[in-house]
Amino acid sequence: MHVLNPLYVAVTKVILAIHALFAPVFGNSSGVTWGLSLFFLTVLVRVLLFPIFVKQIKTQRAMSVLAPKVKELQIKYKKDRERMNTEVMALYREHNANPLMGCLPLLLQMPVFYALFHVLRYISEHGGSAPASFLAASKGNAVQACTSYLKDPSSHFTAQYGWTPGNLCTAGHAKVFGVPLALGFRTAAKAAAFGAQPSTVKVVTVIAIVIMASTTFLTQRQLMARNAASGTAMPSQQKMMLYVLPPLFAIFGLNFQMGVLIYWVTTNTWSLGQQHFVIKAMPHIAPGGPPAGGVTPGSSPPAGGAGGAKKRGQPPAPPPPPPVVIRRQVTRPPKSKRDGRRPQRPGSPR
Repeated sequence: MHVLNPLYVAVTKVILAIHALFAPVFGNSSGVTWGLSLFFLTVLVRVLLFPIFVKQIKTQRAMSVLAPKVKELQIKYKKDRERMNTEVMALYREHNANPLMGCLPLLLQMPVFYALFHVLRYISEHGGSAPASFLAASKGNAVQACTSYLKDPSSHFTAQYGWTPGNLCTAGHAKVFGVPLALGFRTAAKAAAFGAQPSTVKVVTVIAIVIMASTTFLTQRQLMARNAASGTAMPSQQKMMLYVLPPLFAIFGLNFQMGVLIYWVTTNTWSLGQQHFVIKAMPHIAPGGPPAGGVTPGSSPPAGGAGGAKKRGQPPAPPPPPPVVIRRQVTRPPKSKRDGRRPQRPGSPR
């Protein structure tokens, strides 16, 4: 038994549970039913990761506030790298900022992604065509022929992860935009066994790969644009995620099945919308300073009342104008042309 078998079983059960909800509406073997099953699997994962995503955004904004202090420590301890790292990490701990939080949502999705990849590969290996004798007995019904073959002792098939021969064959022959969910660009040669065209599989999966890479870039770019608007320099790890991740996803996407591509396009689109609303709801960060309202990382907002924080959406009151000081100088009478003396001011002592 593989160590990840419980994860494969969990992903399978979620897919089959969602499939059971949509099957009465769209049909048991419909590509819409299985496509929606993968879509809502993605939504479920993202909902579970939402608190971690909010923590990620808060951490990144806290690090933007702390950037000038980090720069000072780097200059102060530039000759002692060990001391510099210790002081920087102490500063992060003091303000509850964790640099690793930037990658945590992506890392937590990796097990689900790999489990989905493995389950779809399992479908592609066993949910395809059946021998001609079974196809003839089923009067050309590919799904029925596949199911009968897997149930026959001659196939030596053993169901795994909670799949049944019927579900396995209907999932294998389900198509989205003419592409079986269990096939991808590199496995397009198997398309005929699933009742599809290899050229269609390649064209549609390439389009899906381009969309996946583009949405990955836009998701990172959206966060970078917010930091730029705050006057914060783009950290090197964020630059790497912006310009390295999309090409890597495009290259690895050639090995992804259509179902995995649906997962990643959905999760990236979800990230774009979620990031837009979460960032918009958070206060703006001044360059090297705390967010509007004077709340620093790791501190609590001020209490309500006259001195508390203003309501969200209400612009801050303009500062009062500086007092105008008018200096008045008493004019001195001109000197007399006769003796050069100034006349006596009225009321002055003689």
